[in-house]
Amino acid sequence: MVNIVFLAALVVLSFLTDGGCQMQLEPQSLTVLRGSEARLTCSTSEPWSVMVWLLNGASLLTISSEHGVLSSGDPNVTAVKGRGAAGRSSWVLVLQAAARRHRGQLRCDIQGEDQKTASLFVQEKGSVGISGGNRTVLQGHRVRLECAAANWFPEPWVGWQVNGVEVSPGDYNVSRVGPSGGLVTMTSDLGLRATESSLVECLASVTALARPLSSHVHITVVAEVLQGQDDCTVLLTATAVLSSLLLFLLLSVCIVCIVLCCRRRRRTKSNTKGTIRFNQSGSGLSSVAEAAGKVNPGYAAEGLPDDSTKGIHGQTDSVTIGMVPDVVSSRGRSLPQEGGAQVDLSEAGPKNVRVATTV
Repeated sequence: MVNIVFLAALVVLSFLTDGGCQMQLEPQSLTVLRGSEARLTCSTSEPWSVMVWLLNGASLLTISSEHGVLSSGDPNVTAVKGRGAAGRSSWVLVLQAAARRHRGQLRCDIQGEDQKTASLFVQEKGSVGISGGNRTVLQGHRVRLECAAANWFPEPWVGWQVNGVEVSPGDYNVSRVGPSGGLVTMTSDLGLRATESSLVECLASVTALARPLSSHVHITVVAEVLQGQDDCTVLLTATAVLSSLLLFLLLSVCIVCIVLCCRRRRRTKSNTKGTIRFNQSGSGLSSVAEAAGKVNPGYAAEGLPDDSTKGIHGQTDSVTIGMVPDVVSSRGRSLPQEGGAQVDLSEAGPKNVRVATTV
């Protein structure tokens, strides 16, 4: 019983002793993304004069309890006075834009008192993408998707989701591509059987990310139309096609009939005009041929003796004068004369016509 009480007293004394002079560095481990801010707090309950921050053993920042920050070897590194509990003094180390060179061991060293060490990890956020874009596939067929998570540090986690449900790791594979400049690229292949239209996402993340980066594509599934699957649909389709063909034939016949009627009308008008012209031409010739001549009292036939000419002047009433037509339309046409005699002008040469005028 005495031993148990003695051990309990030792534990309480040790706790009280450590608490009285305790030095703290928080957090003990910190992971941030490159370019983001990192903060670590160093505090103590004991009086101190100089606090030195070291990165991987190299001096990074020096703080005086009286004058504050004295020097900094990095322009992106500074410190601000923290709000510690009553009786405790604290300073906050601030890395304004954490870089990969800042990863490692950070140590807070209170000169003459104590020192504590914390680990700082700086990660790189890369990109993620699914190649090929949106897809349209037949129902029941398989579709293969490939995702690439490029330029990450360290090696990222890669996974898949279909319609918001995480895909089992056994249904896809992940492989690593050789690092480039210290960065890592991962690839992943997913095979799916198309049963319904889906939203497929590829996710990539590191521990410093609050939410994974994602890339998505839409998979549109269409049903394959099988012959004889729906007789009613096939019948309606055939009826519609046949109706369209019949309507097309009817329109074609109507157009042909209209064209033929127009041609027939044009031909009828043309024949009517030709007949009218021919009748007008024939009636003109007939009127010329049948025109009655007028008596020319001064006509004298060539070759008659002077006595006969005198007889014409003296015996006008007893001489029959031939009828000379006003117009002779063409050569070779015979002109009718009174008493049945005809004058043939087809072979006769030039004739002199004498005109006798009685005053």
